[in-house]
Amino acid sequence: MHRLSTYVTQGLSLSWGVYVHIPFCARRCPYCAFVLIESDGSLHDAFVDRLCREIRETPHRPDSVSSLYFGGGTPSLLTPKQVGRIYDEVSTILGKPNLEVTLEANPEDITEGLLKGYKDAGVNRLSLGIQALDDRALGEFGREHSAKDAEKAWKTAHEIFPNVSLDLMFGLGGQQWSRSLDQVLSWSPPHVSLYGLTYEPGTPFTREVSSGVRSPISPEREGGMYREAISRLTEAGYRHYEISNFAKPGMESVQNTGYWEGRPYLGFGPGAHSYIPHQRWSNLSNVRKYLEGDNLVLEVEELTLDQRMLERIFLGLRRDIGVDLDAFQVEFKVPFREKYLSLLEELEGLKLVHIRGGFLVLTENGKLLADEVIGKFA
Repeated sequence: MHRLSTYVTQGLSLSWGVYVHIPFCARRCPYCAFVLIESDGSLHDAFVDRLCREIRETPHRPDSVSSLYFGGGTPSLLTPKQVGRIYDEVSTILGKPNLEVTLEANPEDITEGLLKGYKDAGVNRLSLGIQALDDRALGEFGREHSAKDAEKAWKTAHEIFPNVSLDLMFGLGGQQWSRSLDQVLSWSPPHVSLYGLTYEPGTPFTREVSSGVRSPISPEREGGMYREAISRLTEAGYRHYEISNFAKPGMESVQNTGYWEGRPYLGFGPGAHSYIPHQRWSNLSNVRKYLEGDNLVLEVEELTLDQRMLERIFLGLRRDIGVDLDAFQVEFKVPFREKYLSLLEELEGLKLVHIRGGFLVLTENGKLLADEVIGKFA
């Protein structure tokens, strides 16, 4: 049995995260490229059986588990009993999550009884995918709920779970973005995640762009929507702690923060990824092959020194605190400023990054171009 000591980086002893991928949706949204199948529920019990077997058979045993995250897909298609089975398997085999257990849910699934069942099953945080609060945008996004459904779901969720995160998407032409922000701010949720619309290969949205049926909005307009959200959420007391995430003090996501800090995590389910220093691997992505197969791991990668440095930069720049330059030198035995001197001068000249208190941080303009900025270090 493989046992990895708790990973220590930058002087901190770090606990592990566990991610469980639930690959079912009632209907696939036209922008979505995630690993999932449309489901009538008939495969759910068999999937939970296979998932629990995967958890039992993993050779890895964390010293401690800080968080468990049910992602998807639509985890709220599972019953509380099914979620409880998975939670119990994780707790027995890997360790009971000691801080946070998050479950993603769609508004149309929410009932008081369902949420109380999830709470009894071990869930203590809900991630609610409202995406928009105007019916026109929701229809174009292919969502099954209305703005009124989203509001009702929020009220029900907030009564049962003190810790609720709301997901919003931006990037549609004609989207009532300011109005959605007005509504969310009036609710004052503990956590908000913002996602710009992306056109992934193979999705209906991307095919519509290729055929000329759909035109993406301009980068300037999309950037304006993001800037407005940053400004208004920050003014309302939210910490913009990661490019896409805003939290009231102390309500940052434990699971996601673990990813950005470089903590180890184990992923279970089709398409799930795992990481332990300095190795990562992924499961096969086909849902039916996952249900039928024994050899689930698709690819194992040993990270080179250059990959590890790039990953530290990528993860650090996504966070508001940035890349700790002293810690970078301690970990990789190379001064950051010397290694990237000319690139730093270029990016600082373009006002995309700046060094603040020994940390390399994205400027607001840099956040709008984060992928391009980070790609320059590769």
